[in-house]
Amino acid sequence: MDTNHDVDLHDLASKVETFLLGGERTFSARDLAEHVGIDLEYGRAMWRAMGFPIEDDDAIVLTRRDATATKGAMHAVDLGMVTADEVLSFTRLTGQVFAQLAESEGEALMRIVLDGVARVGSDETLERLMGDALPLIEALHVYVWRRQLAAFITRTVAQYDRTGTTSADVTVGFADISGFTAHSRTVSPADLADLLELFESIATDAVGAHDGRVVKLIGDAVLFTAPTAASGVSIARDLLDAWPVDRPPVRAGIASGPVLRRLGDVFGLTVNIASRLTSLGGPGQIRIDEATRAGLPPDASYRVVEQSPQNVRGYDSLHSWTVEEDVS
Repeated sequence: MDTNHDVDLHDLASKVETFLLGGERTFSARDLAEHVGIDLEYGRAMWRAMGFPIEDDDAIVLTRRDATATKGAMHAVDLGMVTADEVLSFTRLTGQVFAQLAESEGEALMRIVLDGVARVGSDETLERLMGDALPLIEALHVYVWRRQLAAFITRTVAQYDRTGTTSADVTVGFADISGFTAHSRTVSPADLADLLELFESIATDAVGAHDGRVVKLIGDAVLFTAPTAASGVSIARDLLDAWPVDRPPVRAGIASGPVLRRLGDVFGLTVNIASRLTSLGGPGQIRIDEATRAGLPPDASYRVVEQSPQNVRGYDSLHSWTVEEDVS
């Protein structure tokens, strides 16, 4: 990052940290454990789960806001709402998600701050950052989290209405940019960033339009889940339809079945098959497995065409079907 601006970055970091953490660092891990009334080893486990391992129990590295958050978590344990192990699991998940978010947002904010210092000076830039920008971002996080949690509960109830269980099979989809590696060698980093931004935007819109969930974006690929086979195929079709013809083509693979959910991710045979189907697909093609084909409505506006079984890594004679427009 270019830091040629006339700004004391250490002073900037200190002021922003104090604002974000709610005050100066006043507790060691040992002090906080005693203050809150938790075992020191459990406290260490909490900091590690969050992504901040503390090597020196007597170093002054924690704030009163850390103490307040820890008290709140322990109060939930005392009420029997969660177990101590579940607190660690929630903390680990939150730490992983927000570490990625903070890194992306932090890079953007640093550029904005340095530009602001050059234009209006350090004091005014910090006032705008801490008075407006950071509270707005924090409020946005809470708002989006509430919307996402409400959407999850709605999907779960709808699934229960359909199947009589909240742990039914799901449809998993992968989509990626075909030939991305070769394409990345021929364009500038800025053009590559624009391509990935476009892919993320179109993929996210397609998933959201059919009650799906983006599990993760991995460079030129998206992993998503959908409540039904039909919605999974609709997501893939919308993504491919919206993708510009002058860009490297997109392909998708979809499988249906049980998954293991952990820390916001999905794992298992169904996920592996969706990934393999994507690798089998040609540019602009959607490949689906037998379970997805069986779950499609008979009056769909497209047709599925069986393909010859193929051997892929981990699977011999993998059966698949392509989704094609019905021109009859």
